[in-house]
Amino acid sequence: MSKLASTLVGALGLVGLAACSDQLVVQNKTAPDEIRALASPNDVENLVGSQFRVIHQNTDGDILNINSQLVCLGLENFSGLANADMGKTAAIPRAGIDNNRGNTSQTEKYQPYLNIYRAARSVALALNRLNQPTFAFLPVSAAQVVRDKAFGYFTLGVALGDIALVYDSGSVVSPNDNVSEAAPPFIAHDALMTVAIAFLDTAQQLAGTAATGGNGFPIPSTWIAGQPALSGGASGTFVQLVRSWKARFRAGVARTPTERAAVDWASVIADAQNGITTNFTILMTRGSPNWTYRPDQMDLFSSWHQMWQFIVGMADTSGTYSLFLADPAANSPFVVATPDLRLPSGATRAAQNTSSGCGGASCLQPVATAPYPYLRNRLSGNDVPGDPLGFSMYDFYRFQSFFNANREGVIPTFTRAELNGLIAEGAIRTGQWTLATQYIDSSRVRSGLPSVAGIADLTTPVPGGNACVPKVPQGPAFTSAACGNLMEAMKWEKRMETAYTHWGAWWTDGRGWGDLPAGSPLEYPTPYQELDTRLLPIYSSVQVAGASTYGLGR
Repeated sequence: MSKLASTLVGALGLVGLAACSDQLVVQNKTAPDEIRALASPNDVENLVGSQFRVIHQNTDGDILNINSQLVCLGLENFSGLANADMGKTAAIPRAGIDNNRGNTSQTEKYQPYLNIYRAARSVALALNRLNQPTFAFLPVSAAQVVRDKAFGYFTLGVALGDIALVYDSGSVVSPNDNVSEAAPPFIAHDALMTVAIAFLDTAQQLAGTAATGGNGFPIPSTWIAGQPALSGGASGTFVQLVRSWKARFRAGVARTPTERAAVDWASVIADAQNGITTNFTILMTRGSPNWTYRPDQMDLFSSWHQMWQFIVGMADTSGTYSLFLADPAANSPFVVATPDLRLPSGATRAAQNTSSGCGGASCLQPVATAPYPYLRNRLSGNDVPGDPLGFSMYDFYRFQSFFNANREGVIPTFTRAELNGLIAEGAIRTGQWTLATQYIDSSRVRSGLPSVAGIADLTTPVPGGNACVPKVPQGPAFTSAACGNLMEAMKWEKRMETAYTHWGAWWTDGRGWGDLPAGSPLEYPTPYQELDTRLLPIYSSVQVAGASTYGLGR
């Protein structure tokens, strides 16, 4: 095969090449070409500072890539549309992943893989230049070199980590690569994640000792639009961001409950406790360079999106959820009467329409005091029936104001609540009950639910009696619901607080918790386009979920 046919070889992320979509016609970028292209400090720095946006655009920035399938697989979004195979991936029983040439979502599966790896290669080339002892960054300061290296290793770690989260395998891209050689071999996702975290460790170490000023930290605000300048130092906001990603990756890479239980939870807790203290946000704009948040495509509603009745029903305190579990077809959709402020208030659909800001022929904005509610009860005329497990009255509404503002404004793409959930889960798994309840209550109590303080086991039900939240299906028949335990309280909080904030949020958690419907794909195969360029066999089979915690897909 051609040595440079693969996505993983060559300076594919360099300016002017990003629009290229056919690997087989990419020009051979020899080492002398790279040196000329990255000859000046500005060239190198511009490349380092531009590639995090590329990663964002191909993960959280575009629902019409593999993310559209991940939200359906993870029970985060229900849709019957053929677009991007959403209907196929939402269906129960689950269908397998089709990775054959010409499959109906070949573009969606390949786009993030291709462009994330292009970004990784671009950053690796820039880091290679920064690491050259003969590369004079004069008259730029040494502090600026350290800052640029730190951001470069952060971006490289995020790129490889995102690949390891979703795909079954990948290749290491490193500043030490010789790009004139054949593409690096594939390694398993867990080994790739180890490399990704090592790059994040390097970013943390560099930033932890970096000087402030002298063109060092903080990083330029243009590198992450609208983000207040990220500061250096061991406890600076840049290191907080790096450690947040490390916590996400350490836990999220697990494919099964067994792997999730074996996660290094002490490290997850330490990183999460020293992670971001407020939501990490990006200013989405339509200008140049544009930053987009396209999960709000679901705010078109209709057949694009609704919340799974199976999931939102866990907040119901009327007893209807048990009736639904016994006979979904006869009891879907139903009004979820709940004290949880993230759902609309009221015991009837009309009352919930009102508290959702829905009246006349449309729903404009929630009328409750911000930040609630997160979900709306839509007008009945806009219902789109489907599988009774998915067909509900409810839509995700938390970021509706962003959609109404022509998709411009600030959106959280990493929430502090995600880290709170990781700390709580780690604390439960290591028997630190007080710590666990503290972090569960951080969102639970302000959302109108009673505190779980004092629970120190996984047998005590959450408080509330018949009005407890969440209620969960009970085995072995799974035809009725009962109050969940502390772990289920943690899951409920994390689902509500991370919905539509980053790609694969519920899917990566759900596979590790064992909650996905039986037969759900736990990873994606390397896209056939990459296999073709390496002259390797195409395959579709990957790991799938076993029996579900909730009895789904039995």
